[in-house]
Amino acid sequence: MEGEIELADAQAGVDTTPTAPAADPLLKKLYNSDRPPVELVPKVPLSPIINSCWLGKEVKAMLAETWIVPPAEAVEGGAPPPSFNAAAIDYIDLQKRVSKSAAFQKWNELMISIKTAENEVGNLKGAAQETKLNDIEMMKSQLMEVEMQVTDIKASFAEDPLSLVPWMQTLFELADAGMTTFEVSGSFWPYCSLKSLFASENTSSYFDGVERILGVFKRRFERERGKNKIQVLLKIAPNVFQDGFQPSMLQVIVDKMRNTLYGDSPDAIDLLQLVWWDLKDVDFLPVLKVLQKLNEDRIEVGEDGNPVIVEAKRIKGLALVDFPESAVLQALQAGVSIVAVQIPHSVVDRSYISTLEFCREYGIKVLSRAGLLGGLITEKYLGYPCPESIVGDKDLDDVPAALDTVNRLGGWSKLQRVLTELKAIADKHQVKIETVALRWQIDQGTFPLVSTRWAPNNWRQFGYMYWSEARPGVDPQLFAKESFLDAKDMQILNLLHLTTSQ
Repeated sequence: MEGEIELADAQAGVDTTPTAPAADPLLKKLYNSDRPPVELVPKVPLSPIINSCWLGKEVKAMLAETWIVPPAEAVEGGAPPPSFNAAAIDYIDLQKRVSKSAAFQKWNELMISIKTAENEVGNLKGAAQETKLNDIEMMKSQLMEVEMQVTDIKASFAEDPLSLVPWMQTLFELADAGMTTFEVSGSFWPYCSLKSLFASENTSSYFDGVERILGVFKRRFERERGKNKIQVLLKIAPNVFQDGFQPSMLQVIVDKMRNTLYGDSPDAIDLLQLVWWDLKDVDFLPVLKVLQKLNEDRIEVGEDGNPVIVEAKRIKGLALVDFPESAVLQALQAGVSIVAVQIPHSVVDRSYISTLEFCREYGIKVLSRAGLLGGLITEKYLGYPCPESIVGDKDLDDVPAALDTVNRLGGWSKLQRVLTELKAIADKHQVKIETVALRWQIDQGTFPLVSTRWAPNNWRQFGYMYWSEARPGVDPQLFAKESFLDAKDMQILNLLHLTTSQ
């Protein structure tokens, strides 16, 4: 029947060519990209690059920061201190943020509409003129309401000591650059203490600190820009070795996560990723089945015979971290709705290639991490001696973890060969080494996770130092619909892998 309709349309001269999806408006504006928007689950966007948030310092220290300078004391006999310095960087940043707020954008739209209507009204007569004048009055009434909202936004900065601190500015800049999806991350076993992993006894999340920072950021961002503008992907790593562990304990953790993220009116978590310890000896399905129930609305039949949601879902989407193909299949066969899988997958590491191919077949999104090897894929380390594991390096996520990865993949000399090849391709296309490695991940159909660097180095992960007036500190080719990598580039990159099996 469908084929008959298409044939009839063709015979009638109706254009049956599928319409290309519209470009993502933010990516179009920033990078002139035709790439369409992507949804992780319905009404939850997923940006092309995901910010994987490693904290730059202790969460308590970050939450204790303030941008508000205590008022200077007046000197006896001298002039009173100024109430503010309009040239101060914080004040300039405040003005920029206000100008990007949803209220100010609406104010700007209304002002343009009012001016346009006022220019038109003189050329109208009778009923048409009266209608236009009524429209102008209505828009001016709306303008007064919006002006109050702008005033409230301006005042909120003085009420919020975290609103303009450097780490908050970093997260705002990343979101403003079109990377609106954020993920909790940090050092994990074996690069952290067992106490930090298991001290909670399943009463809180291991990633609680990052959740708190992203929760503060999300609430601040949405206060200025409006609801549902950014996405936060969480992880849960239950302590299955605790005496008396029961999968039902996880609901308490999930509810605490929601409160941390959303505050007083918790919404459902955008994506919850399960980290599992022992896929061979500990069954993960009971835990996944509990999470699946939290991923569903509880529905009952109302008095009128129609279905009624009596308890809303707590999780919008479920994902798995480092699960092999067979385990992902087990989850699906058990009736668990898996929308994404996170795996290490890069130009040098193809150890989860079978999982990637399986996810492609079943339409499961793949979040690919380690594309920059914890910060080693950059021009800085080309021709550079191997870092010492006991010495810190601000350009690496975790020095011991990065060096262990290099050793597992064949050693520092092999990394140098990889960097040399990446540099040649980067120079050919006039982009950064990082851009080549990340674009390769995108071209595999995955969404790269890129570790956050904090102000003043918040663009170093992309090979740049700052956001210029023209664009963010990232190569626009990363966001293009079509890849800049040609067939010869792909042939070279596809041969760079140093491991291909799980």
